[in-house]
Amino acid sequence: MFKALRRMILPIIIIVLLCFGGLIVLEWGLGFSRRGQYTEANVAAMINGMEVSWETYNRVYQSLYQIESENTDEELPESKIREIQQTAWRQLLHDHLIMQEVAKHNLVVTDNELYAFLRYNPPAELQQLPYFQTDGRFDYQKYVSSMANPQDAMFWASVEPFAKENVLKQKLQEMIIQAAHVTESEVKEFYLTLNEKIKVGMVNVGYDRFSKPPPRSTDEELEEFFNERRDDYPVDERAAFNIALIEKKPQPLDWERTYNKAMAIYDSTQAGADFGEMAGRYSEDPASAKEGGDLGWFPRGQMVEEFDRRVFSMKEGKISEPIRSKFGWHIIKLHAFKEEMEKPRGKKEKELVKKAHASHILVKTEAGQETLDRAYRRLEEFHTAAKKKGFFKAAEDLGLPIKNTALFFRDKNIQFIGRDPNAGRFAFENEVDAISDVLENKTAFYVLRVAKRVPAGMATFEEVKEKLRLDIVKYKVVTLCRDTADAIYTEIQKGTDIEKAAKMFGEEYETPAEFLRTDFVKGPGRDPMAIGAAFSLSEPGQISEPVDFNQGTVVFKLLERTSPDLSDYNTRRDSLYAVILNYKRQELYGRWFENLIENSDIVNNIEKTLQEDREF
Repeated sequence: MFKALRRMILPIIIIVLLCFGGLIVLEWGLGFSRRGQYTEANVAAMINGMEVSWETYNRVYQSLYQIESENTDEELPESKIREIQQTAWRQLLHDHLIMQEVAKHNLVVTDNELYAFLRYNPPAELQQLPYFQTDGRFDYQKYVSSMANPQDAMFWASVEPFAKENVLKQKLQEMIIQAAHVTESEVKEFYLTLNEKIKVGMVNVGYDRFSKPPPRSTDEELEEFFNERRDDYPVDERAAFNIALIEKKPQPLDWERTYNKAMAIYDSTQAGADFGEMAGRYSEDPASAKEGGDLGWFPRGQMVEEFDRRVFSMKEGKISEPIRSKFGWHIIKLHAFKEEMEKPRGKKEKELVKKAHASHILVKTEAGQETLDRAYRRLEEFHTAAKKKGFFKAAEDLGLPIKNTALFFRDKNIQFIGRDPNAGRFAFENEVDAISDVLENKTAFYVLRVAKRVPAGMATFEEVKEKLRLDIVKYKVVTLCRDTADAIYTEIQKGTDIEKAAKMFGEEYETPAEFLRTDFVKGPGRDPMAIGAAFSLSEPGQISEPVDFNQGTVVFKLLERTSPDLSDYNTRRDSLYAVILNYKRQELYGRWFENLIENSDIVNNIEKTLQEDREF
């Protein structure tokens, strides 16, 4: 038992590091392309005179980076990397300031406190270790037994420093938040607020009235709208590429290779092999393969054209020879036809629809390694030539077509190749005419030339014309809603009944059911501005001013207010007390920490170095 646990100590320590502070030691660096004065001095930051090394920062950064990377199969975009860098700094700053405060207050942890913390608060990461599990689930008895087992002492000694730090932080937090206090009147007021109900009448001027169809705008109106709001349309830096691209498409030899495989499968079915078993073993359509190739019932037009045409020309019980589609080769077995009355897509009336029940075996056809190698070598040859005699001359000599992308932003899709972080970085870290190495994605190999770099600035009218069309529609709809609601409210102020005033301007007066602050109300939904305005009305008959919300503008009339029944107050008191206390503690701790930052001497070289690296 001890040997098994000892072998696990290193990976366990890594997990515990993640659990108690996120400090995981890895060899990866941040990959700075520029090493400035701060990296050379190995000072990432100074916090109240205490140096924070780049190694310390990198450990935190890489632990966060690893967690994010495990959630995706794609390379993280530049924006996410910057977000992780900032999060790593905030975590470092928080931990250093907190531990400095721990030292200032001479806080200590006793052995009993440490034992109680680990025994009664098993860290989630330790719960996931197979050593502490039975049948894949955390076994608390195993966990507690291990704590008492002398043979496991080395493991628990490795956990102790990180658990101790966590307990110290917890003690400091408890010391800070102990001033939070909740009175009985606060609990009762909170209860009354949560359970108070009102009934209102309302005139809801919704966006739908003016957006279907949307109001039209002339180019002159668009330009005037733009000129009044130029500052609302900044444009980030952009770039464009010339691309020499070869797609990873299967060639005739690839089709021949997979056809031969498909024919061998077909021959086996003709020799008596069970079609379902062959599909389960050889079909590369995972969804149907596990069902023996069964595709169920389907009408004409649901499958790809070649498949559709073949299956509806077959006889029941027959198996087709391999037919080709964009996916590869299909061997089809038609089970039966039937006709049903149903409403086809795009039609209003039901009609008799013929359906087929079929199974298939798919042999995918993709570019083989020889095809891929040939394409890659061709682009390598082009890359070498482009470096010597220029991008366009090399392309002309080798007969490679050049594609020209539209301008694109950092971390966004690039025309013809989609989202490629390496290509994006190349575009914004190099000057015009720079030529990349051979790059690839799932569908193609390509060599890039930076064709254009456009610095950040204010957009031109033409660049944002289409966005302006959407924005002006929203502006007009919002304005029409507000103007209509204002006109109704003005009429009410003159003494006109709210229902009559609504009808004068083409709106309806509605009286939804009585509701709580947390209920959904047809029209304004749970919009806090609208619901808050309704509950702010104090006297029956009182009319609210028009209130804008996310789908329109509404005018309320208070009809009645129902005070809550206090019969279950005592039952709910403790839970409400806990909610208020927790909120006050969080608020108190947040204010304390903000004040701690403001009164600390902090030098952050991390952001400076990262900014230099981005500009390099």
